[in-house]
Amino acid sequence: MGGIGIWCMHFIGNRAIVLGGGASNIQIVYSMTFTGVSFVLPVVVLLIAFYSIGASEKAGYIRIMTGGLLTGSAVCGMHYIGQLGIANYRCSYNSANVAGSAIIAVFASTSALGIFFRWRDTWTDSWWRRGACGCLLAAAVSGMHWTATVGTSYKEHDRSIKHGGQLSRSQVVIICAVLACAACGILSACAIAAGGHRRKLRTQAQQLVLTGAFFDPEGRIMVTPHALLPSRKIVDRYVGRTFNDDDLTRTHPAFLWAFRASRNWKLVKDIVPFMRGRIESDEAAMEQYVSKGVVSDQENELQSDFDDLFKRHFCVAAQDLAEEVRLPLQDLGMLYDDVLATTAPSSRFSRAMGYSRIRGGKGQLMFTVRHLKKQDASRLAAAGFRFTTIENVTAILSRRIHVPAPALSVHLKDMRDYAVSGRNFEPGVHLISFIMRPTIHDHFEVLTAKGVSNPLPSATLSAKRLQFQHLELISHMEGWAISTCIDWLKSENARAYKDVNEFREQLISGMTDLARTLPPDINAVSKFSARPLIAPCRTSGASEGANCILLPFCAVGSLDTQVSNPDYTFTPLRLFRVQQQVNDGVADNDGFAKELGQELFYYNARSSSATDSDINPSIRSVLRFLQSRKRSDSIAKMVSQETLTASEPIPEIMVRREVKVDIAKLERPTLESTLGRHASHTTIVAGDMATSTFVDELYNLCYSPGVRLRPDPTFSRVSSMA
Repeated sequence: MGGIGIWCMHFIGNRAIVLGGGASNIQIVYSMTFTGVSFVLPVVVLLIAFYSIGASEKAGYIRIMTGGLLTGSAVCGMHYIGQLGIANYRCSYNSANVAGSAIIAVFASTSALGIFFRWRDTWTDSWWRRGACGCLLAAAVSGMHWTATVGTSYKEHDRSIKHGGQLSRSQVVIICAVLACAACGILSACAIAAGGHRRKLRTQAQQLVLTGAFFDPEGRIMVTPHALLPSRKIVDRYVGRTFNDDDLTRTHPAFLWAFRASRNWKLVKDIVPFMRGRIESDEAAMEQYVSKGVVSDQENELQSDFDDLFKRHFCVAAQDLAEEVRLPLQDLGMLYDDVLATTAPSSRFSRAMGYSRIRGGKGQLMFTVRHLKKQDASRLAAAGFRFTTIENVTAILSRRIHVPAPALSVHLKDMRDYAVSGRNFEPGVHLISFIMRPTIHDHFEVLTAKGVSNPLPSATLSAKRLQFQHLELISHMEGWAISTCIDWLKSENARAYKDVNEFREQLISGMTDLARTLPPDINAVSKFSARPLIAPCRTSGASEGANCILLPFCAVGSLDTQVSNPDYTFTPLRLFRVQQQVNDGVADNDGFAKELGQELFYYNARSSSATDSDINPSIRSVLRFLQSRKRSDSIAKMVSQETLTASEPIPEIMVRREVKVDIAKLERPTLESTLGRHASHTTIVAGDMATSTFVDELYNLCYSPGVRLRPDPTFSRVSSMA
């Protein structure tokens, strides 16, 4: 801009000045010294001007005005320094023209830069907008030059200065034209490189990609300077054993494994080098087999162990993504509980040649989400990333990752809430509705709450814990519908419990609020369980592993069960169970570490390409965690595990068995803070991968006869509870 746009324009304009009748001996002669200085000046000043505007993620008005002032000064300074290079005349300037040329240069430059950088801030600087800014800047340079030239007088001609060695007007135009064409060629090469980046985005839209969605304390999303989300390819596409498995859904076992892995990055990071080595060795071996004709490309794709291959690629892609955003793997965030589908558009030529049917496949996006602290956000901003509102970037992201803008906006806002809350229960006592409906493909779905509230439809009571007299009151309502419970709580029989009047009123209010949010047909079939359940809740730094109490209404709907409340949505039961299994209040580290250790041992026994020195360090890092981790005795977590198999893993055959035993221990004092003095509930789970959660208990209650059937009106009060 400085060397070609301003300097070349100035000297082409100066060579257009014809003095007298055009006699050669009275035309302007320029000295090389000032001409060279006038070339360097705009380059240096404009570099400072553009840096002052674009150094931050947002071009403020002060920066734009500073940049415009510097740009206008560069244009004016270049013109008048160039005029000092006139050797055979003394120039005289009209003050009005000098002031007018300065005003034109500064005003037009400020307007052009302001429009351009404000558009760039919203990523809407299309080619015609850039062209408009270019016209404004050209008007600034040209308008300033001719305004100053009109007010210039040439006096005291020095006839001793010879004209030899001066370039002709045609030569000046040719040289400036060559410089301009060279600059255009360089900029065209940059545009071609940008086009390659766009082609890369189209290719990425057909792949399975891991993307990072990071939010600062103000809820703004982090993007690259080109308005992209940091991302890494996992695999070209998910290849399943059947046609239905070609898409990686959020209930697929591979996705659920990745979901758990993202909550255990500290375990995964130690074995990523091993996984990367396995990928490289497998690819090298497969290339040899394909080159020798032992297997075909189609057989290479349809591998029977693709789920294991996906796990390795997922962990390696996560490590690469963490390195791209300059974060340790354990700070990459947790996996979002949905997979977004993308569709890459094909060109007319591709559709005409039939390529669109071959390569126009659907891609998928998996997101890791994290809520950044202020210090982390500042550090990433200093590293070149930018933070902007979701509304500001949704349209441009939609075009580049090929996801519809309305769906993308909803998911990004949900990710923002998901990164903050984790969707755990709040501390206290909650009335909940556990509504299941069967599906064709995903077993069952559960009605869950959206946003940052409790994960199930619920009403929170004021009571922070349950006392024995509270349990006696709710024991009357076993198996009743919500309307029946409300009527009985308002009856004289319930009022006979004088010491629980406040709790009874809380139950009436909570059940009324809960019934108001659900359809009447669902309320009619929902049955109350008087057995309190314990669930992990949101924890603070001071109360790690805290639990809350759930009083459930359970129901199983039909295939066509619908809920019109926009605050609720149906979530696959498999996914919901894993979500609760990896909550902050539930320890899943032991079970996941066991799985990693078994897989490493299996690879060590089966792989002929990996050496002992390659595998043992990674295995030892996982085993070191298993050996050093002590079994927790805390009753608050309600879970203990012990294996039914031998201590040494068997790579060929693995037997898994789950055993659940409910035990009533009424005198355990550690539960008084939660359930009261006379109640407790312990679940002993044996077997690999048998971590039980309150979701399993709710699932069982949905098929319990005591819950599904209304008891006889003469139902007597239960004197003891187990």
